[in-house]
Amino acid sequence: MKKILLIILFFIIIGIIGILYVYFKPHRNLANEKPAFTLTAAELIKQFSEKEDSCFKVYSDKAIQVQGKIVEIAKNGNIIQTIVLENSSSGVSCGFDSIYSVENSEKIAKLKIGEDVTLKGKCDGYDMIIGVVLSRCCVVEK
Repeated sequence: MKKILLIILFFIIIGIIGILYVYFKPHRNLANEKPAFTLTAAELIKQFSEKEDSCFKVYSDKAIQVQGKIVEIAKNGNIIQTIVLENSSSGVSCGFDSIYSVENSEKIAKLKIGEDVTLKGKCDGYDMIIGVVLSRCCVVEK
């Protein structure tokens, strides 16, 4: 009976350690991460529209640095949440997380439609309506 209780206690302790590890694991900081790929928004859109499956395997969950012209800015109150590059019908949708948006609100607020910008984010794939989707984006200083 003692052996069974010790085994159960062992697994409970291992489970608690696992939960604490996942809960306190630091978030991925794309601003400090070197991009795996650097390309223009037009190139990225073209690649995904031609070969979506193979591009998803190559770019998925990788840090990508994309340069392009801002065609749309979506705000939630005063905070910019999403910027669309190149083509509003099928562009590169770059979403900022809320912490980055608040901490860098002055830098993001300076961005204007029609301006060229370089953004870095994690590639989440391709949507036929939205286009290529990047999340956790940050503005790359020139």
